[in-house]
Amino acid sequence: MASQQQRGIARQSAWPDLPPELLERIVAVLAPRDRVAVRLVCASWRACVREFFPTDLPFEAPRLLLRRPGTGGGLAFFSLQHRKILPFTLPASLGAGRCCGHIGGWLAMASDADRSILLCNPVSGKSIALPPPPVFPVSKMVLSGAPTSGCWVAAALGRTGTIVLFQPAVSSAWMTIGVNEGAQHGGFRDMAFWSGRLCALGHDGAVLAFRGDLRARAAAVSLLREAEHPVGALEAGHWRVYLVEGDGELLVVRKLYMVRRNSEAVHLAVEVHVLSSSAERKWELVEEMPGRAVFVGSVVSAAVPLELYPAAGLRESCVYFARREVEMLAPHAICEYSMMDEEMRTVPIAGGHSADVEPVWITPFV
Repeated sequence: MASQQQRGIARQSAWPDLPPELLERIVAVLAPRDRVAVRLVCASWRACVREFFPTDLPFEAPRLLLRRPGTGGGLAFFSLQHRKILPFTLPASLGAGRCCGHIGGWLAMASDADRSILLCNPVSGKSIALPPPPVFPVSKMVLSGAPTSGCWVAAALGRTGTIVLFQPAVSSAWMTIGVNEGAQHGGFRDMAFWSGRLCALGHDGAVLAFRGDLRARAAAVSLLREAEHPVGALEAGHWRVYLVEGDGELLVVRKLYMVRRNSEAVHLAVEVHVLSSSAERKWELVEEMPGRAVFVGSVVSAAVPLELYPAAGLRESCVYFARREVEMLAPHAICEYSMMDEEMRTVPIAGGHSADVEPVWITPFV
């Protein structure tokens, strides 16, 4: 007769040892969101869902969150690996919101109608309401860590180029930073947390680093990158400049898109610069990124190691752009630029996307 300890072990191992065929039939009747939850039970269940329902996984390989075109178009995930819209359904409460940030599975959703910001985890269903920031409409929000951590800080960038900070463990009010510095550099166009500081990119190409103290309601500032040009000097072409943090590095990605007058010729240039010495304000041009790719967008940007996604079909030394504007050379939400070949190619999205809302890269590590 089996001992009580042996019977206990048998009971503990019964669920993980379900035959894969039976588990597949059970999981098949669940909604995509519930199938994501099933993956958290044990390794064997996770392996089953991975094998039979790979498109249910919205937070593994980089995906694009976009709004479908037309009146009442809902939010949807586009898989870069499978080149199609995923069947994962977002909660109805997020449908009317505009995503302005993402970190570790949490989405920052802005409601322009009532000036509210809600941090949401679409898998767990948890949400955290933030007090309305004084810079609405918010173009981008970044977090220093997941909102489940103890001392996380939120930074919001308004469309006017002003940045505000919020730390719920310290204060219930937002704090505006870099007003005078922002005015000197034409306002801020992008930002990223790096090395314990909030870095901000000015419209003149300068990069500043802020270390805020919300208790003292003050922020120390240092210059990481000199201004490259006078404010407005790049308006002759269609310039996009992004600030990117990845693997402890701080990058500046620049893209120039220009259609020559009275011609169909298109001039395209993409440059990636890395901060090699913060003390010397030294930046170096990056010609290739072995084993890595860069994902950039107006809302979320990141440099990612490809070894995390061996089956995703991503290309090393490539920059993946996400934007809502339609260009002659890349009339889709996603375009892929090879740093080695210096060529751009597009990734079509069946059914298109709304050009009123910025598409957002969703990755598991930012």
